Amino acid sequence: MVLLAAVLLPVTRADVQRMLRGDALKLGLGVVLIAVGLAAAALYARVRSDRESILPWFALFALLYGVRLLARTETFPLFSSLPAVFWGYLASTITYLIPIPAVLLLRTVFSSWRRRLGWFAVLIAAFAACAIASDAILRRPDSARVPNNVIAIAFMTVSLVLLFRPGLRTSGDLRALRVGPVAAAITAVVDNLRGLGALSWPTSDVEPLGSTVLIACLGVIATRRVIKDAQRLFALDKELSIARQIQASILPRAMPRVAGFAVAARYQPMTAVAGDFYDFLEMGERRLGILVADVSGHGVPAALIASMVKVAIAAQKPRADRPAEVLAGMNETLLGQLGGQYVTAAYLFLDAQAGVMRYSAAGHPPLLRSRRDEPRTDELEENGLPLGMMDIARYEQLEQPLRVGDRFLLYTDGLVDATNAAGEFFTLERVKAAVAAGAGLAVDGLADVIVEKTRVWTGQAAADDLTLVLVDCV
Repeated sequence: MVLLAAVLLPVTRADVQRMLRGDALKLGLGVVLIAVGLAAAALYARVRSDRESILPWFALFALLYGVRLLARTETFPLFSSLPAVFWGYLASTITYLIPIPAVLLLRTVFSSWRRRLGWFAVLIAAFAACAIASDAILRRPDSARVPNNVIAIAFMTVSLVLLFRPGLRTSGDLRALRVGPVAAAITAVVDNLRGLGALSWPTSDVEPLGSTVLIACLGVIATRRVIKDAQRLFALDKELSIARQIQASILPRAMPRVAGFAVAARYQPMTAVAGDFYDFLEMGERRLGILVADVSGHGVPAALIASMVKVAIAAQKPRADRPAEVLAGMNETLLGQLGGQYVTAAYLFLDAQAGVMRYSAAGHPPLLRSRRDEPRTDELEENGLPLGMMDIARYEQLEQPLRVGDRFLLYTDGLVDATNAAGEFFTLERVKAAVAAGAGLAVDGLADVIVEKTRVWTGQAAADDLTLVLVDCV
């Protein structure tokens, strides 16, 4: 037994040394490429944007190629309990599938060839499914090697034609793309010549080196594009920050200090900037006009229109005590300027000196009126068409007595349309219940209660801009 071990040990060590020498290149490159693929996948998950990226296809291509290199070695399977035949099938399956991410990567780069390359990817996927089925039925890995080689040659030829066709504008990305396929093609030709006996030297296949050069070139392109995307996002973020500051400047910096009234407002944009807007027209002693508006849509376009609403309401100060005329004047100012969008608005004028309130709206949710000493909440509605839609829009106003203790709530539909996880709306009834429950609170306290109840109801980021203005007659 000792003699047998003494004989077998040197043979085993020699076999392992031989396998390691033959597999060194594939083992090293395989590990590196898997690491590169995982890093690219992690980077894509971190910086994912709305624009189509080559990162996922680059990551998948590098991962598949790295795993195939390891599967094709004699050494790596020794560290696994899986049978040797498994690694043969795995390498064969990857060989059939690996052109797919390569074609999709090219499809991302060459936008003018998107449709053709998309169909090419579908054909390759169909062939891969048939080839994998063939391996399983015939119980032999690489059973579809010949047609696969034809597809690989066709793919390489198409890639080279695309990359070297006349009329392409030279760029750093194009130069990198040209170097990679050329290196892969040269090493593939060299290995085939060795297989035919036309070339010979004591070393392993060089095709992995060419493919690694190709992957490195693709990595350079992916890195450049990630950097460009990051720069673009940084510029957009800076522009949004400026837009946020501008929008903040058009909103009232403080609540109006008009004798006879206590006012509170809450403004919660869904994104950095929003289409909700509110403003006040102070008319001297004990007289106040309040506007709440909601631009259709969200984000920067809506915010730009909100700034136009600011100009439109400022021009109505001479008629601030006549809500219907205020809205008619705003409609005239905004008509034809909104690019197909529209604005809903509600305007409330309070005159504590004369003891009267006047109200008019343009396609806006109803005004809520209550009393601080009563739980009852009434809906007041006097609506015309939204602003900026038609020149035939006409607006009426309602007029009611104003008394000390009266409370008014103007708001945008982001309040009543706030949805929970089940898709249920917060609804006007819940708003009225919150107002009734906070009848004894000051306007600031009640505003906080309403916003908090909405936040608890949604339990998530708002799906719409939310604005509310509370006014007490004191």
